[in-house]
Amino acid sequence: MIRSTPLAAGKKKRKQGHYLLRLFMAGNGPNSTRALSNLRELCRQHLKGRFTIETIDVVKNFDAAVRENILITPALVLEAPLPRVVILGNLSHLQKVRLALRLAEGAS
Repeated sequence: MIRSTPLAAGKKKRKQGHYLLRLFMAGNGPNSTRALSNLRELCRQHLKGRFTIETIDVVKNFDAAVRENILITPALVLEAPLPRVVILGNLSHLQKVRLALRLAEGAS
């Protein structure tokens, strides 16, 4: 599931093993669109329906970025499962992103 959302909307309880991922983007810039594309592919390959991607456009919702202390875009925030993780950049280093999200072999 992918949706664009105000930040407060994602506070409901999720099933165990479900990933809540927030991608802070700056409009449709090349790094932001590449990050979203890379994230979709990663989720398709490794999470198979156990994820929600929320996109926050900081151009339209700058306050959300400030509340979450996001100063650089694109920025991916893993909200669930805990612990919270923040990954900066266009997510093109897939092995590093998988490790940060705990999706390495045997970790998912």
